[in-house]
Amino acid sequence: MGQVILTFFVAYGIVVGGSLCGGLGAFLNEKPPLWSIHDLADQLKIWGLVGALGGTFDSFLQIEKILAGNFSPVFKQLVMIVVAFLGAHMGTISIQWLVQVRS
Repeated sequence: MGQVILTFFVAYGIVVGGSLCGGLGAFLNEKPPLWSIHDLADQLKIWGLVGALGGTFDSFLQIEKILAGNFSPVFKQLVMIVVAFLGAHMGTISIQWLVQVRS
């Protein structure tokens, strides 16, 4: 259970932290920071997922074990993928709620 919580918050932190730091960079470059933060939150979602899983291929190689009939590692890895996605998605939603950019 501890690893699940850690995975969620790592994905969340990558999206939120990267977006806010990118907004600071946009401000220093005299670009609209709120718009940049909003866009970066969407762009960093996949990186939050990948970063929380610790790499792209290690997680998906566990799925190969389904052919051997060993479902326990596959189920655990699928749970981790879903939790990492939820963390990254919640980070994106939080940032979009925070900045509330109107088109």
